[in-house]
Amino acid sequence: MQSKFNIRLNIAGKSYALTIEREKEEIFRRAEKEVNRLTAAVESQYMADREDYLAVVALQLAVKVVELETSRSLGKDIDEIARLNKMLDEHLNKLR
Repeated sequence: MQSKFNIRLNIAGKSYALTIEREKEEIFRRAEKEVNRLTAAVESQYMADREDYLAVVALQLAVKVVELETSRSLGKDIDEIARLNKMLDEHLNKLR
């Protein structure tokens, strides 16, 4: 059974209270640091509102997620091609 607990994260200077699974605390803490790192990097390059910085960071992180999903999908496709290739080789070897 996963236990829930309250956590406070500071994102771009604002505090957020969340209830999360205790086992995921480290993931949330690392994500908090990454968002703040990316926000600081965007902020150093552009003059805009905090919401704009966070929007750009959200877009950057979403692009990373899509890239990971795409690479995983391609990996599954490659595995399936390798499996089909093996089956074809086995069938051709039987015909010889």
